[in-house]
Amino acid sequence: MNDIDYLKILKWILIVLLAGFIGQFGKSLAKHLMNRARVRKNKSATGTEKLTVPETTDHKSKESPVSQPEIGAGTSRRQEVLTKTDQDSGLAKEEAKKKKKELKALAKQQKKEAKLIKKDT
Repeated sequence: MNDIDYLKILKWILIVLLAGFIGQFGKSLAKHLMNRARVRKNKSATGTEKLTVPETTDHKSKESPVSQPEIGAGTSRRQEVLTKTDQDSGLAKEEAKKKKKELKALAKQQKKEAKLIKKDT
């Protein structure tokens, strides 16, 4: 029982911790790259960038990095453009979802037919 090698135990603990760190870093990097690719794909598909209004969390600062527009006719137009863009993207998503569902049903039907043909022979 006195043959416990503390250096081996310490070495394996460090290896496991290092593997966990590398795995977590890899996961975060993969998420970042996937988001970046998704943004590029959306920009190239629409051809224009989606307008967004930045939100500031620090209400105490007097200077804002982006000047806020005064309330007036221009603001309502901006909201209208944002709403139209959101609606258009929502419609496109719904159409894509319907198309995907139809393709999935077709593939399922073809698979069933192939299975029946294989079963008959």
